Parts: sequence; C-alpha cells; structure tokens
Amino acid sequence: MRNKILEAATEEFLVNGYSQSSLRNIAAQAGMTVGNVYSYFSGKDDLFKNVVSPALEQMNILLGLEMAAYSSLSSPTLAQITEIITNAFISNRARFFILMNGSAGSQYENVKQDITRLISKRLMLELFSKNDMGDPLLADAVAVSLLEGIITIFNGYGGDAERLKYLLKEFLFIVLGNLADNI
Repeated sequence: MRNKILEAATEEFLVNGYSQSSLRNIAAQAGMTVGNVYSYFSGKDDLFKNVVSPALEQMNILLGLEMAAYSSLSSPTLAQITEIITNAFISNRARFFILMNGSAGSQYENVKQDITRLISKRLMLELFSKNDMGDPLLADAVAVSLLEGIITIFNGYGGDAERLKYLLKEFLFIVLGNLADNI
C-alpha cells in the first residue's frame, strides 16, 4: 500500500507540483481513502519528502564528489562525473523534475538555489582558487549556468542514455573549458 501511495503521489506531484496537489487526488489515484494515506504518512509534507528524498540523496552524493584531481589519482574524471550524473538522473528522473520544477510551497522550494550555492562554493574552493580566479560572482554565474544547462539537457535529451552522457560531457567541457582538464 505504501508503494502504491508513493507511486500515485509521484505522478500527482510531477503533473501538478506540490502546491496544486492534494491528498484527496493522491488517495483516489491509489484507490484508497485519504484516511488510509494518513496511516502511512503524516500529511502532504511527509509524503512529498518521501517522494523526493531519493533524488536529494543522489544530488548530495554528486555534490560531495571530489571535483579536482590535482594530486589524487582516485578523484573522478570528467567522464566519471558525467556517468554518475547520468545514472543518478535516469534512476530518479520523475523525482528530480518534481524537486526542480514542482517544489514551490514545500520545504524544498529553494533546493535549486541551494544546489547552485553548493556548486558555486565547490567551484571556488576546488577550481577557481587554484586557477587564480577568485571572484565569487564568477563562481556564482558558472554555477547557475551549470545547473540550468544540465536541467535543459535533462528536459530535452529524448530518452537516449548514450546521448545524455555525450551531451553532459560536452556541456561540462564547453562551460568549464580548460578547467575541465582538472576534473
């Protein structure tokens, strides 16, 4: 029953976003009463959190990657980062879109800005400072470009995983230019 509720909620949040979704619609899609939904989840917030948490966990793993490979052979290469991003997106596609496009009104409505800040911080710490590019505004601009570009690719890649990997790798190289050699 719990999985049935999560599937119905995922569809509801994907189509309508958090703000426009209702537990009544989710219960109806799952073929049960609203009271039964409350047997498994404390409310819409709890249900939303359960729906998007796998995508959040994947993003946290991605953001935790060591991006620079100056002295460590164990740091991921651009190809490895691209592979990880691709796999994380494919395994959590609907949840990712809900988080990025449908979280207004929820406790996660600022997640896009939070991710952009984390990317900016990583760029400053691990790439820009080592390449004498110390202005945080530049890191902010590149972080926004990276996240929006990746989302654009996710929205339009057409379902072909190999194309997705290629597009992401090329995009990272274009945006990061010579810095891409260091990751």
